Amino acid sequence: MATPAFDGATPIADIVAHVDRLRAAPALRDGLVDLLAEQAPLYAGRSTVETERLRGYLLASFETTGLPPAAIDYVLEELESGLNPYTVAAAAKALRGASSVPERAVALLLKAVKSIHLSDDRVSFEGCCAATRDDSSVTAVTEVVRTIAWLGPRAHAAVAPLRAMAGPEGGGFSAAVRAEIEKAIAAVAGEPMPVAHSCCSHAASHAASAEGGGPGASSSDLAALELEDQDGSVLTFADFPFGRPSVVTFFYTRCMNPEKCSLTITKLARLQKRIRDEGLHGRVNIAAFSYDPAFDLPRRLRAYGSDRGMAFDAHNRMMRTTGPFEPLRQHFELGVGYGPATVNRHRIDLAVLDAKGVPAFAIARRLWDDAEVFDALKAAL
Repeated sequence: MATPAFDGATPIADIVAHVDRLRAAPALRDGLVDLLAEQAPLYAGRSTVETERLRGYLLASFETTGLPPAAIDYVLEELESGLNPYTVAAAAKALRGASSVPERAVALLLKAVKSIHLSDDRVSFEGCCAATRDDSSVTAVTEVVRTIAWLGPRAHAAVAPLRAMAGPEGGGFSAAVRAEIEKAIAAVAGEPMPVAHSCCSHAASHAASAEGGGPGASSSDLAALELEDQDGSVLTFADFPFGRPSVVTFFYTRCMNPEKCSLTITKLARLQKRIRDEGLHGRVNIAAFSYDPAFDLPRRLRAYGSDRGMAFDAHNRMMRTTGPFEPLRQHFELGVGYGPATVNRHRIDLAVLDAKGVPAFAIARRLWDDAEVFDALKAAL
C-alpha cells in the first residue's frame, strides 16, 4: 500500500484510519515506518501534543504488526530520551513486537521508568487522540515494566533495579504498579540468557540515520547560507573555518527535554575540555546550530552555551541562520519538525566532518558518548 500524501492539514482521523489499515496487515508494516520521520509533511504545523499522540499511536502499532529493523532506532530513542508518558509507553509496547531485541534495551527500559515515574499517567492505545480513556488503560510505567517481564530471563540484569523499585524506598510507585514490578521480578529472575544482537543495536547508530543516506546526502549548496554566531558576528557557511575536522550538532534553547538539547550542549562543553586537554585546541571546530533561529538570537545563544560550560572563539561557535533553517535541515537530513510556533519534535543529530566538510561519522536517535566523538575527531585529523 502506497503511503498517502499526508500533510499538516490532513485530518487526524484520516491518518489514524490509514494506520489502522496497516495495523490489520502486518505485511505492510514498513508503511508505518514511513510515517515516523520528524520532518515528514504530516507533522508540519501540528502542535507538540498532536505530534506526540500520533507518533505514540504509530509506535504502539508495532506490537501488533511486529517491529521491523528500520523502526528499532525510533523505539530505542524514545526509551532513552523520551519524557512523554504516552510515547514512552508506546515504545515499550513496540519492543514487544521485536523478534530480536537489541542488547541495550534492558538498560533503556529501566531508564524509561526513572524518566516518567513522576509523571506517570494512564494510557490507552485502542484509539488515537481521544479525549477520554477506555477501560483497557493502564499506566505508562506499567507498560514499560510489562515489557521487561516479557523479556523474561533475557532481562536478568534488571532484577536488582526492579527489587530496589519494589522496596520501601523504591520511589513512591502505586500499589498497582508495585504489583506489576513484582510480577516482572518473578518473570526475569531465572537463569540469565543472552540478549540477542540486533542489526539496529547501539553500534548501528554510528551509521547514518534510518531516514536516508545520512548527513551530506543532500545536494543543497550551503556556501552562501548566512549565519550569525553568539557574539552577533555574521558569516556564511563557507566562512566557517573548515579545512580541519568539525563536530556539527543541533539544538534550540526552548527545548523542554533536558535529555536532548541541554545535554547536547553540556556534552559539547565536556568535549571542548577534552580537546584542550589533549592539545588539539585550534585544530578542530565545534559548531552548534539552532533549530529555532528566529527566537535564538545571539544573546540567547551565548547565555545558553555559557550556562552549560561552553567556551567561544573562532573555532567554537553556537549559531543561527539569519533566514530560513530549511537549507541546513535538507543538507544534513535532520530529523526535526515544526508546529505553529516552534519545534514540535526532533531527534538527536551529530556529525563529524573531515577537513573537506564531508561527513566521516554520524550519530542519530541516541545520546552520544564524548569519547566516541573525540575518537572520531582524532581519526579525521
